[in-house]
This record gives sequence, C-alpha cells and structure tokens, in this order.
Amino acid sequence: MRLRHESGGADMYVVYQSRHAKARKAAEAIADAAHHQGMIAFIGPISDVDPVAIMEADVLVAGCTTQVDTPFGGDARSTTRAWIDQIPDLDGKPCAVFCTYSFFPHTFADVTTRTAEVLDSLERGLELRGGKVVASQGILNRKPVQGAEALVSKIAARI
Repeated sequence: MRLRHESGGADMYVVYQSRHAKARKAAEAIADAAHHQGMIAFIGPISDVDPVAIMEADVLVAGCTTQVDTPFGGDARSTTRAWIDQIPDLDGKPCAVFCTYSFFPHTFADVTTRTAEVLDSLERGLELRGGKVVASQGILNRKPVQGAEALVSKIAARI
C-alpha cells in the first residue's frame, strides 16, 4: 500500500509480522498518521518486503505483536527478529519499532514486561544491522490510531 500526498516528504517503509491482523492494523494506522504528517508511507508484511525498497526508504519502521500464538511457540518477535537479522546493512538509516499489545488489569506487569522486551529486541536487531533507532512505541490493540500518531510524531521530531 502506498499513501500519496502532494508535498514532498520522507518515504517511510512500515513492515510488520501479523498473524491475527493486530500488527497489520497498527501498521496501517502508522502509514495513515505518516500521511497526515506529510510523508509517503509504504506498508507490507515482512514476507513481502523487497530489500531494495527498504534501502530506498528514508525511514524503516518494523513491528509485530507481543502475543505468543501457542504455548509451544509462534512468537512474532522471533520471526520479526529473524527477518531483521537477514536484511541488508542499514548504514545509519533512521528506524523505529512498534509492538501491539492487549491490556488486562490482572496481567499489567506481564504485559508491560513483554512489551518492553519485544521493543528492546527489535531495537537491538535494527542497531546490529546498522540502523539508528529514533523511536519506539507500544500500541494498544484497541487504540491503534493513538499509538500510531505518537510513534509518527516521535519519528517526525527526530528526522
């Protein structure tokens, strides 16, 4: 998906790993928020990303959900991190990360810890590939627009 605008602006490539559409919805909200900030945004699942397109974009945004699909694995963070580990060297490219989460009062500590772990893992992966992480954001599943706007504002302030 490409969002077009009339003014010039940074190209942002938003990539995501999503099995249950939560990270996809967040990626779409990030692309829309970028559009409102005057940027062109491309989005796509990590399985469809062209490495050349990553290198042509001014900013790379990568994200996934914090949810583990089964007790035996299916961790979107691991899949996303494996994808990051095989992309070309980012040569100082500005990057941002996001993860989606659900909040349940009885699991607050677990959700907070898991969200921080996922964001940290994605940040470290991008930095090891030569990226410069300028922003990160946990995005509440039921409020993707607010989290997306916060992330894009952080990115816009730092590029």
